[in-house]
Amino acid sequence: MRKIKKKKKITAFGCAAFLAAFLLIIFLPRQIFDKPVSALLESSDGRMLGARIASDGQWRFPQIDTVPEKFARAIITYEDKRFRYHLGVDPLAVARAILLNLRNREIRSGASTITMQTIRLSRENRPRTVGEKIIEMGLAVRLELRYSKRKILAMYASNAPFGGNVVGLEAASWRYFGRPAGELSWAESAMLAVLPNSPALIHPGKNRDILLEKRNRLLDKMAAKGIIDDTECMLSKEEPLPDKPYPMPNIAYHYLETLRKEGGDRRYASDIDKGLQERTEEILHRHIGLFESNQVYNIAALVMEVSSGRIITYCGNLNPERGGASHGRAVDVIQAPRSSGSTLKPFLYAAMLDDGEILPTMLVPDIPSHYKDFTPSNYNHTFDGAVPANSIIRRSLNVPSVRLLQEYGVEKFLLLMKEMGFTTISRSADDYGLSLILGGAEIKLIDLVRAYRDMAVTLTEPEEGSSPLSPGAIWCTFDALTGVNRPEEEGSWQSFSSSRKVAWKTGTSYGNRDAWSVGVTPEYVVGVWVGNCNGEGRPNLTGIGYAAPVMFEILSILPPTGWFEIPILDLEEVVVCPLSGHPLSDICCIGTGLTPDTLLVPPHEHKPDICPYHRLIHLSEDQTYIVNSDCYSTAKMVTRSWFVLPPSQEWYYMAGHPEYRRLPPLHPNFASGGSSSRGNIVEIIYPQPGMTLAAPLSLDGKSQGVVFSAAHAIPSATLYWHIDDRYIGSTSSNEHKMLIIPEPGRHRLVVTDTNGNSASVWFEGAQPN
Repeated sequence: MRKIKKKKKITAFGCAAFLAAFLLIIFLPRQIFDKPVSALLESSDGRMLGARIASDGQWRFPQIDTVPEKFARAIITYEDKRFRYHLGVDPLAVARAILLNLRNREIRSGASTITMQTIRLSRENRPRTVGEKIIEMGLAVRLELRYSKRKILAMYASNAPFGGNVVGLEAASWRYFGRPAGELSWAESAMLAVLPNSPALIHPGKNRDILLEKRNRLLDKMAAKGIIDDTECMLSKEEPLPDKPYPMPNIAYHYLETLRKEGGDRRYASDIDKGLQERTEEILHRHIGLFESNQVYNIAALVMEVSSGRIITYCGNLNPERGGASHGRAVDVIQAPRSSGSTLKPFLYAAMLDDGEILPTMLVPDIPSHYKDFTPSNYNHTFDGAVPANSIIRRSLNVPSVRLLQEYGVEKFLLLMKEMGFTTISRSADDYGLSLILGGAEIKLIDLVRAYRDMAVTLTEPEEGSSPLSPGAIWCTFDALTGVNRPEEEGSWQSFSSSRKVAWKTGTSYGNRDAWSVGVTPEYVVGVWVGNCNGEGRPNLTGIGYAAPVMFEILSILPPTGWFEIPILDLEEVVVCPLSGHPLSDICCIGTGLTPDTLLVPPHEHKPDICPYHRLIHLSEDQTYIVNSDCYSTAKMVTRSWFVLPPSQEWYYMAGHPEYRRLPPLHPNFASGGSSSRGNIVEIIYPQPGMTLAAPLSLDGKSQGVVFSAAHAIPSATLYWHIDDRYIGSTSSNEHKMLIIPEPGRHRLVVTDTNGNSASVWFEGAQPN
């Protein structure tokens, strides 16, 4: 019976002890430190890039998970040699403290363990009374029951004072030694180990001698315990104390600021490559030093890894600590909406390839054009007459780009842009209009780089890609963008030539406010923006002159890359006319000696019309006249194909293509009606249908007139000009131009030649301005 009662008592005691321990644990707050912390940005390999002081003015980093071995051995040796063995309270230390305090009749020792000191720090160092000491002991036991020794040591190291406004081991290591705690020497670890007990010793003056003495005593103690050998101890004592605090690292300044806005102050583990980030920042600072002579003060660069989408370099602007906070350098331009310039043109090109609306070398008209209240012009203010589609994006031609967007549809293109992740393109198609393709929309550099990255990953890993464009269209687009010879830039491309193959595109916004450049390889996408944050435009601020050199220099410091494999399964062959780029017609090569071209294009049921420019004509034996059977012997006729552009395109096309040959003249005895074989004979270039024209006024208030222009297929032809059936005059030259002062109201312009061929257009006249 007694045995049963004894067992019951033991069981009851055990249950009570378990319940007490359980209550001790559950009533201890799970987060015992709630002080504000510094924002901290770490690189891909865990190194600190930057930090911001906590809201209470302290350098207090977020809690670490583990304490470096050297500091752990030093702090345990100095503060709590039986830390690994007790349960929060060291009975031997308590007994020793009681005897010592009684003997000296004053408090000489508090017997505080590291666990107890952790509790005291969490309770904000309340007055050291006997009652407070008992509470600390109880809470220390609770802490030991809940957490591991490793965790408790990390709590202490993260919240201990290290002098001034420095709290925690990590902050102290960077503040006093300029590197992470894991890289500290034994001497440096020992110095930090003695600081929490006397944090004021870090300040200059006689305290320095006391700090040095304490550090060296700790080193001797560790040598006596065999933690370090005598040689290590002697060499460690020779190390000087730090002279002054180090500034905290401040790399990728804008990235940390942007992360803080989104997620508050905490530790951010990033994918930034520290070495690459530092080299990129140096490149930006060097270039902006040159740009400042033109009063251009802001620059941003972003590098993204294609396979993972990781951001490995993020330079949102010049670092304010290096370049000064003036000129808006605190603004993160990577996240700021800016006018897109020409950067969206490749997406339109790829989309139209996917839809079968164009082919890479297909000619697109590049002539003066007018759309309602919008008259686009090329950057160099000239026209090519007709230009291959792939050259449009390579040379960033505006006029044919607008024509392509009109054919594709603004609404349809807007949907594509949203699908590709452009978060700031949010207005209606009517609001944007055709100027959308020329910079009428504002985009973010981050969205632009991601869109090009999505294209690249869709090409390299189609199952992982998210681009709405097909791998075939993307490959054709990147292939077009690798052409480095950009004639309209007068040879400036030559400075970018290298063995590295890159698909790249530049952009310049209206008024020279934004300069863009983006480059793509199978491994990386590099995006660069240059300009002024306040939107001020500057002369000659262009994508190719300012942003492209920076982009290519950043590419040069990246690891070497290969090139995209041709996605054979996503392409098909199409045979095209070598001159027009349209699908080959039956007559394109007759009598010309031309060889058809074979292109790889995305497969699509719909294809552009066969070549509309080649015509089968009959020539005299010496090929100097166009003839027919009414005026020439069929036995002597030469039949061949001739490449003929419409007059409005022909006049501009000839200037850049000296090999282009106009149709020969008609034979003097050519029968009437034969002129139809020449297609359009007369075309009005300006004005375009529906334009509203107002003649500008001179300084004395007189109307200066508007220059109308037309083209004729025959160079020597004379054109006769009429407005509303009223004869205005005639022109006889390759360049048919007429100065006209349009009267207010609706008018019809008619231009005719001596054979009765004509062209007409309606336009609106307005009051001179």
